Amino acid sequence: MVITIAAVSPLVLLATACETRSEAETPPTTAAAQTTVAPTTAVAPTTTEAPTTTEAPTTTVAPTTTVPLIPLAKPLKQGAKGDEVKLVQERLLALHFDPGAADGVFDTPMTQAVWAFQKLAGVPADGVVTPELWTQMQQPFTPAPLVPLAEADRVEVDLPRQVLLTYQGGQLVLISHISTGRSARWPTPGGLYHFTWRVSGWRTSELGRLYNPVYFNKGIAIHGEPSVPNRPASHGCVRIPMHIAKYYPNLVVSGEPVYVQDGFHAFTPPLATM
Repeated sequence: MVITIAAVSPLVLLATACETRSEAETPPTTAAAQTTVAPTTAVAPTTTEAPTTTEAPTTTVAPTTTVPLIPLAKPLKQGAKGDEVKLVQERLLALHFDPGAADGVFDTPMTQAVWAFQKLAGVPADGVVTPELWTQMQQPFTPAPLVPLAEADRVEVDLPRQVLLTYQGGQLVLISHISTGRSARWPTPGGLYHFTWRVSGWRTSELGRLYNPVYFNKGIAIHGEPSVPNRPASHGCVRIPMHIAKYYPNLVVSGEPVYVQDGFHAFTPPLATM
């Protein structure tokens, strides 16, 4: 009696495990049933859940490598037109440069945006987008801040490289080519300043006309100017391209810090307070 009970229980367990055995199959001898315990290895189909490991491809961030690098047929420079120019413009916009409208026309605003990228990338700023430069543009690109521990909303003016970086909420929102003080007589002094007053539209000063100037150091302002050459050329102000100057005052507020890096200042965290 005890022996038959020990024999039946494995069959019951087998039936519940496989869920395919009928009651007609359970009565046979326990030996036959124990040989059919091999089907418990048939529960190996649970190993067929290995496909769950094959779901790893869903997490494959391989798409980032397959960001298909789009080749450039030939170098592009000012005056060029077409889909490739538009492609470069769209990429510059995505990297927070402003080449103007993504209209497929390589004009002055686009040249200035290319200058800014080249200067931050450490290559000669000639305004020409070569296939090699285009490959570099397609890579992730985030320039290191001049003042890493500074305020979340701030402006950084990089005098050695002649670029301006504007941050909002700790995020870089605009990179612009600039032209600053041209000489020792007309310098753009380095240091930490704050935006004070501004003028909407054109203002005529003793040294010339300024468009939408936002002042940060007495009479020195960030302002629009039709001429923003690829070299320091101002009387001390920070010139930015006209198409950027149209909206730039809306990006900054009075009291916001302006860090002017002349290559000599070492800004420290205590300065990054308001």
